[in-house]
Amino acid sequence: MNFNCSKKQFIACVIGCWMVTSAIAGCTATKSQPQSQVPSPSPETVDTSAPTPADSPALPKMAGVQEWAEILKGESAQGLAFTEDGRLLYQDKILLTEIPVSYVSNGDITYAQRLIVSDVSPSGRFNIVKACEDATAESGLCWSVFLADRQAGTARKIDIAKYGGLNWVQWTGDERYALFVESMEGVSWFVALDLQTGESKMFEQTAATVDLSSFKWIDHRSFEANLSCQDGATCTEPPFRGNISTLFSQ
Repeated sequence: MNFNCSKKQFIACVIGCWMVTSAIAGCTATKSQPQSQVPSPSPETVDTSAPTPADSPALPKMAGVQEWAEILKGESAQGLAFTEDGRLLYQDKILLTEIPVSYVSNGDITYAQRLIVSDVSPSGRFNIVKACEDATAESGLCWSVFLADRQAGTARKIDIAKYGGLNWVQWTGDERYALFVESMEGVSWFVALDLQTGESKMFEQTAATVDLSSFKWIDHRSFEANLSCQDGATCTEPPFRGNISTLFSQ
């Protein structure tokens, strides 16, 4: 009788140990299971939408230079169209039947293959259009500059700088004058254009390259801009100040 009880107790003990061992294994498996379900990050799932410096648009070469639109034949920008046959149109009205860029002594004329178009003036009346002799920016200069008058339905050649100036323009509050800038070899020149007469005059050169991002109007005819050193640091020179009325009265 005692043997049988001991045998039963032994069997019960073995079964109990087996159940405890299974339970422990089950708990261990249950705890480790979620870890196997967490996906490891892979290059395909990494969010790459945030722009990097290499992916960002190229910054202007000079602080404050504006980003004007570039168009080829058959394209349009700012409401102006450059047709396949080389005309300039605004709302189907012909502003220029042909767009010459340069002339040579033998009489040959180079016509525009690419145009650079400024934003429209605050009133919505004017655009500046640069005509380039080549379809790519790597070659060919943009010698000719035109003032497109959307209200009058005309475009006329203007003389603002030998090489067409920088892609930058400012308009006086009454849009009587437009202001341009040329910069090279560490100095800059502001050029004012009378939009009524087409006459242009150049201010004296600045003591250093102008920081166009600092440009501001003082009133409808006066302006100022800080100067920058060649290394990009602010120069000790005082801001350049100009008065358009004084310039045209000289």
